[in-house]
Amino acid sequence: MIKIGVIGRSWREGEYLPPHVLEVAEAVGRGVAEAGAALVSGGTGGVMEAACKGAFEAGGLTIGFLPYADPAKANPYVTLVFPTGMGTIRNVLTARCCDAIVMVGGGVGTLNEVTIAYDSGVPTVIVQGTTGWADRLGPTLDEGVWLDDRRVTPLSFVPDAATAVVVALERAREPRAGSRLGAFTGWAGQ
Repeated sequence: MIKIGVIGRSWREGEYLPPHVLEVAEAVGRGVAEAGAALVSGGTGGVMEAACKGAFEAGGLTIGFLPYADPAKANPYVTLVFPTGMGTIRNVLTARCCDAIVMVGGGVGTLNEVTIAYDSGVPTVIVQGTTGWADRLGPTLDEGVWLDDRRVTPLSFVPDAATAVVVALERAREPRAGSRLGAFTGWAGQ
């Protein structure tokens, strides 16, 4: 089963994400489920909850790698909860365990997941117009697609949720390049 990650900003008490960002995330989740893929996220609120809701309501499998040790902190749309208790270190799991990831908006934690995915050769699809790093990252890239001169895997920029799902599913089938760091080799890194 193909695993598509959806990454983006969570929310804190008294903080709200723009409605269009949550609508895009929900549409991506629904599209992932309708394509028969599993949706992977950090399992908490905000973009992650909206994506899980879309996938869950479409009958899909949703997987959440929680930063907390308490499984009760998962959003109500996570089918399979992994209460890692790892804090933001769990970003390694959400970024590396997917065949491709879709970025909707995002703060610094999301940017962290993008750099981990890039270093691991996981294709990343960025939905433009969704605020945060999704809108700021493009101009900082080498030739508009590379995070650095190693050219591990290009980032893809798309205008909407439907295109994000199509591109993520296509790119999920690409062979992984990876950074070729020693920690990524051997049975644990493949």
